[in-house]
Amino acid sequence: MPLDEQSLPVTKGRFRERRSYLSPEAFADPGDGIQPPTDLIDRDAWVHLMDLPTDVLLQTTDHFGSTFCAMRSLSHMWICAIKPNPPGLPLVFDAYLDAYDEFEAAPFVAAHGWYRQATGGLRNALEVMVHAARFAIRAERAGYAAWRDGTADAPKFGNSVDLIGRAPSVTAVDSTLPAGALFGRDPDGVLRALYQELCRFTHGDPGHTNADIWEGSNGPIFVPEGFTQFWRDFRDTFLACSVLLKLAHPEMERPGDLPKVADHAGAPWHGLAPSAVTAYFPSE
Repeated sequence: MPLDEQSLPVTKGRFRERRSYLSPEAFADPGDGIQPPTDLIDRDAWVHLMDLPTDVLLQTTDHFGSTFCAMRSLSHMWICAIKPNPPGLPLVFDAYLDAYDEFEAAPFVAAHGWYRQATGGLRNALEVMVHAARFAIRAERAGYAAWRDGTADAPKFGNSVDLIGRAPSVTAVDSTLPAGALFGRDPDGVLRALYQELCRFTHGDPGHTNADIWEGSNGPIFVPEGFTQFWRDFRDTFLACSVLLKLAHPEMERPGDLPKVADHAGAPWHGLAPSAVTAYFPSE
């Protein structure tokens, strides 16, 4: 904890003050329970690790509570999109779970002020779903397995986008939208435009580093605009991944609130999000 003279008490939402272990009974497999500490962190290291992120977390959840509820709702919509039915799980199931992990982790990271790193998680979700859709649409089970187990080189994002866009099942739908709407190149379609947006943060391009977002401070610090940008990127990525999942797993039903997400899509969607949802989720 910070020095007393540098601390202010939490007066609203005091449930956020609590920090404790979960009991073993909270887990499906309790294992051996909580073990006594064997190499306990010292106070100075704990303060360095937690003080600034905790301040950002408290300020962010002071002012963006409804946004966290919305992100939780989208993450829940994602994990409910495939109904597990072993042994009939779809080819993309493990990639779909990877994307879910990113949708769960990224808001936690952003809530603590690491906006650039949180956006990197969104890029991971987009990448894994693009590659999974590429193999699923083309029924390339061997290629998918080799990618997932590391025995083949990782696919290139642009190559996967091109292969998806050329699939007959995709071109039939995409023909109802402006040319190259989602999968195009020169000019870039939605997937390439969104990927470029996310990569600017991942690569720390000028204007997209932590120091740029924190306005020169050594953070993390609470920057409302930084969190708002992350939330826009979260929505746009979730929407793109939903379309990709539908292509890879046609049995997927449209999440109920997906049209609302499309209505608030950002610049990478080029104003096409509502029509894209209608085209890829017809009569739903």
